[in-house]
Amino acid sequence: MSTMDMASALGGAPPAAGPAGPPPADTGGEDFANSLEALQVAQEALQAFIRLDPDHADRAIAAQCLQNVIKLIASNQDSAQAGDLTSLTRALQGGPTANTGGAGLG
Repeated sequence: MSTMDMASALGGAPPAAGPAGPPPADTGGEDFANSLEALQVAQEALQAFIRLDPDHADRAIAAQCLQNVIKLIASNQDSAQAGDLTSLTRALQGGPTANTGGAGLG
């Protein structure tokens, strides 16, 4: 039950039962403009899950996940501010808006 709740909170579906088919095609993150935007959505989803889920153990696991997402956001922003190679790679892969700094964090 908790796996399905977490998958729902993160916007995905739980794994289907039965024989596994071919893996879905990689769309290259087309749902988001850049990695920072994807992390921000993950942060919001985890925060909503923590607010809504009645199971204390599940909320504790989600809180740990949230801490990791926040670390990734900070690392992404530090990289963008430093202008290092990772930032350049993100910019080349995501276009001109790949590193937007801290806009929209809250």
